Amino acid sequence: MNRQLGQKAIIALVILCIAVASIGWYLALSNQTLCGASTEDAMVLLSIGLGLGCVPFIPGTSGALGGVILSLLISRLSITKQLIAVALLILVAIPISENGERFFANKDASVIVADELHTFPLATIGLPVHQHPVMLAGIFMTNRIVDWTKPPPARAAESIPGGVGIVLDDVVVSLWTLLIFTIGWRWYLHSANKKSSVADKP
Repeated sequence: MNRQLGQKAIIALVILCIAVASIGWYLALSNQTLCGASTEDAMVLLSIGLGLGCVPFIPGTSGALGGVILSLLISRLSITKQLIAVALLILVAIPISENGERFFANKDASVIVADELHTFPLATIGLPVHQHPVMLAGIFMTNRIVDWTKPPPARAAESIPGGVGIVLDDVVVSLWTLLIFTIGWRWYLHSANKKSSVADKP
């Protein structure tokens, strides 16, 4: 039952992301503005997650929702390929975020969500999120809570100027989330194996 609920939640999140991105592309084709930016500027569009950053009140959360889709795709790869894919996403996010910062003339403006979007998959490396949707939902919620609380050294990383600072604090947030769930998953597997061993004894 929990698995079915988790799958429905993920499907709903994916549909939401596609809907918002579709609106962004519609506006782009109509030569309109998005979050006050010209839709002809590809780098600015990428910095706002193709419109995900324009969602009122929760732009960062909306950006992380886009990261859920990336996580589902990347989690099916080998660990090595997951690491390479996440490293590339993080490296690409730095110039994109810096360009957005220059355009909006604001340090880590709320509409800039390339950092949340590109770094969220880091929180799922090595975890079977495509097999356990409830785990992915838990990672998403934990990631947002950790992002709001900014445990060390997230705030210190955030103070670094330019795109590096914008992205690095989200890298720290995702690493904290990954640590929490990796420990939890290992503990769960250990407990399950221990129970199985006890049950197999005559």
